[in-house]
Amino acid sequence: MKQWYKNRKKDHFYQLAKKNDVISRAYYKLEEIDKKYQIIKNSSQVLDIGCCPGGWTQYILNKNKNQSVVGVDILPMEKELGKNFTFYNLDLNEYDEISSLFISKEYCFDVIISDIAPNTSGNQFLDQANSYNLSLLSYQFIKNFLKKGGSFLVKNFQGEDTEALFKEVKSQFKKASYVKPNASDKKSKEIYILGLEKK
Repeated sequence: MKQWYKNRKKDHFYQLAKKNDVISRAYYKLEEIDKKYQIIKNSSQVLDIGCCPGGWTQYILNKNKNQSVVGVDILPMEKELGKNFTFYNLDLNEYDEISSLFISKEYCFDVIISDIAPNTSGNQFLDQANSYNLSLLSYQFIKNFLKKGGSFLVKNFQGEDTEALFKEVKSQFKKASYVKPNASDKKSKEIYILGLEKK
């Protein structure tokens, strides 16, 4: 058994997720961020980018029965999350296709969240570059599909491009900050960029 898997099984949030029948420990990342910044309001319509396996969507739908979530991921969604969840099995790189679909559905979201991450290679610089590209793809959605006053949350592997991404987010929102929830692996380079109150 790989050492990282042994460590993961000992992890507090991993054990908590198993105990509470939560899809993934990522559930607790969003829960912590939401409790502090209150980004998920009652009856919110949320876009969850890179939604699989479903931890963030599960948190949103558990919070309030009136929430609705649209999820996009290149991976198939294995968990059934109910009638208030709509899933599109699409590649984020096909932005034009997704955009056309969203326009046809007249989607406009209160919140856009992205916990998407690249398949890690072990090469730190390559992984950070791939993470930055995915974060930028997620960022594209705020222009046409996020309501004025809405919130945006995106994961990024910290690297030389992180500050540029932060500045992009900050330019579109009244408030922007870095967030590192307790449920994030302390050794991980992952950090979240939060934009509040879209201009």
